[in-house]
Amino acid sequence: MAGSRSPLVHGLAAGLLAGIPQVLVTQAEARLLGIPRQRADIGPRFVQRMAQRVGESPSPLLRWTLAAAFHFGYAAQWGILYGLLQERQPMRPLVGGPRLAALIYLLAFSPWGAATRSGTERPPERRPERESLLHWTAALTFSLVTAYAYRWLHQRAAVLPRPLGGARA
Repeated sequence: MAGSRSPLVHGLAAGLLAGIPQVLVTQAEARLLGIPRQRADIGPRFVQRMAQRVGESPSPLLRWTLAAAFHFGYAAQWGILYGLLQERQPMRPLVGGPRLAALIYLLAFSPWGAATRSGTERPPERRPERESLLHWTAALTFSLVTAYAYRWLHQRAAVLPRPLGGARA
């Protein structure tokens, strides 16, 4: 192991990085599928739903700011989990990425998922298939980018020279 914190740091960085193309791919796919933009942007709807539950109504700017913070916090958290899982049971990105995507979909968009249970997303049986496809694409894009970014960061750290004295900075 390159360092006791490297799976955490590499996972965090990979997750944050993966959050960017995930949004871009999801937006492009929503346009191609004719899905309104607000259906592709789950973050602001989730923030609005949670605010309603506590009797608040955030301004559009605050809603988008909180949604961005939620998005990148969520991405970082999944990246860290991926790093920890990789440290425990290493696997190739084309295996680890889809496994992470399936877990994300299950915990977010399935009938038992947080987005469904919070009312942010419709239950799968009432959700148009193209929206479910959008959710799968978002999870898979994020997870594959996380997996490949993690591998790149981890391999790069393994070949970096150590500072004098052998300790890592």
